[in-house]
Amino acid sequence: MQESLITKKVIAYSLKKLMEDVPFQKITIRQIMEQAEIRRQTFYDHFQDKYELLAWIYRQDISENISDFLDYEEWHKVIFRILDYFYHQQVFYCNALQVSEQNSFDHYFLEHTQGLLKTIIKDVAVKQTFPVPVKNLDFSAELLSHAFVGVTKEWLMNGCQQPVKDLAKDTAQVLEKAISGIITTT
Repeated sequence: MQESLITKKVIAYSLKKLMEDVPFQKITIRQIMEQAEIRRQTFYDHFQDKYELLAWIYRQDISENISDFLDYEEWHKVIFRILDYFYHQQVFYCNALQVSEQNSFDHYFLEHTQGLLKTIIKDVAVKQTFPVPVKNLDFSAELLSHAFVGVTKEWLMNGCQQPVKDLAKDTAQVLEKAISGIITTT
C-alpha cells in the first residue's frame, strides 16, 4: 500500500512539474511518465486517465492540508495552512483553475471547505455558548464555502497579491463575524 502511494505521488509530482510550463490539456500520459521516469503502463495501474490523476491530486492536497488537521488544530490555523500551501503551489493551481472540464478544482475544494466550515460553525457556536444551529448548518456551510472558494480563487488568479498571513487573518475574522450573526439569528 505504501509503495502504491509513493508511486502515485511521484506521478502526481510529475504532472505538477509539467503544468508549470504546459497547459493541462496539452499534456500527455507519455510526457507525465517520462517526467516521472517510470514506464507508461504503471500509470494505468493507478489511474484511468490524466483527469483521474488530477482529481487524485486535488483530493490528496486538500485532505493533507484541511481534513487531516481539523481534529487537532484550531480552524484559523487550518485556513492559514491551506492558503500557504496554495501560495507555494500557485503556478500549479492557477493552471489547474483553467481546467473547466471534468474533475475541476472548484468541485473538490468546495467539497472539502464545506466540512471545514461546518467545523468552524460548531466551534464558534460552542465558544459563544450557543447551541449548534443544526437547522441551517448545511446551508450556512455551503454558502460560506462558496465565498471562501471564490475569494481564494480570485487571490490565486491575481498572483497572491495579499500576503498569506493577512488573507488568512481577514478570512478568519469575517467568517467568525458572519457565523456569529448566523448563530444568533437562528
